[in-house]
Amino acid sequence: MSTSRNGSSAAWDTQIMPYADRIVASADRLVAGGAVLSHSQHGNISIRLPGGDRFLLTAVGALAEMTVDHLALFDVDGTMIEGSIDPTGNEIIQMHAAIYRRRSDVGSVIHTHSPYVTAWAIANEPIPAAYEALIRFDITEPVPVADYGPRGSERSVTNILKVVNDTNKAVLLANHGVLVFDDSIEKATHLVYILEEAAQFSLLAKLVGGPKDLPAEAIEQARARAAEFASRGTVRAGQPVPAAD
Repeated sequence: MSTSRNGSSAAWDTQIMPYADRIVASADRLVAGGAVLSHSQHGNISIRLPGGDRFLLTAVGALAEMTVDHLALFDVDGTMIEGSIDPTGNEIIQMHAAIYRRRSDVGSVIHTHSPYVTAWAIANEPIPAAYEALIRFDITEPVPVADYGPRGSERSVTNILKVVNDTNKAVLLANHGVLVFDDSIEKATHLVYILEEAAQFSLLAKLVGGPKDLPAEAIEQARARAAEFASRGTVRAGQPVPAAD
């Protein structure tokens, strides 16, 4: 038996508990980010467990004051294994489960109503891959828009899967919000921030001529440069700093 941050007991076993803690850490980081969430702080977060056929999901509608007691365990077909979930949470189970079924490489899925990102979703307009930070997170194509479907409906899930390919990491939900996914919860959490920046900057760029796509050559250069610096690892005192272009 483990104890949650609010003092109540949480029955997650020792294998699951580290993943529950990572969801709480993700929620705390997003809430701490302030403007990266809507005023209601609505959102939901899931993480795939080892073995690939189960995931933990936040079982309440808002991310504020999240604890390990606010999670439920599901099979990737969407069947609840343990816990309970609010009605608003029940609506989004298949939205997460479908991504895990479609993409075996995805380790975490996050849904938010991030303000600038959601503005693009309400406009039913893809976010252009014009911001270099997106390229460094392997988003090299516009973030697509999944056609509208009532939340939790089979149509909404089908529309999401229509625009999820083998490599993309985010989908705008028309007139609703955004779905972000990556191989780790830490990367997915950071990507929520990067997408909100990209949405804000691209919207501002519309005032001064519009976002300009990076040419294919520049995209490859940016990705290669990021990979090169990553391969060198942390630079310590006394080590030469890699030369700039």
